Amino acid sequence: MGIKGTAIKVCTSAAMAVTAVALSVTPASAGTNGSEYTRVQSCGALSCTALPVGRGTFTANGDKWEACDLSADGDRVVVEARWVSGGATHIYAATAANGNGTCGSYSKDIPEGVTVNLKVWHQDGANGTPKDVNAFRGVA
Repeated sequence: MGIKGTAIKVCTSAAMAVTAVALSVTPASAGTNGSEYTRVQSCGALSCTALPVGRGTFTANGDKWEACDLSADGDRVVVEARWVSGGATHIYAATAANGNGTCGSYSKDIPEGVTVNLKVWHQDGANGTPKDVNAFRGVA
């Protein structure tokens, strides 16, 4: 075997070693962010349009969810987060109750890789009935 054949053998061996190391390292679990709106129907003479009145978001880095009020309609916006870990169901809510342009957030340490089911809605007052509920997901 000549110098060229030896060089190919060395490069191939080095590439195999690098690949083996790369495959043996477990990457950190990357979470998934999510967001959704709660909307109301605004109907005119010819058609209806869905107008966003609130936004819910989930941020995986920091395990944080946020409710933002997008309308001066007197309603508050709520985002409820729900997940299962350690044999228990966990439910926590973030609320934006101070009017248009305000947001409220909540964060809780959630185990990596756990799916978080979220809902966003608007309601009249603290004990109002949820309206225009929409669901979304994130992964911690």
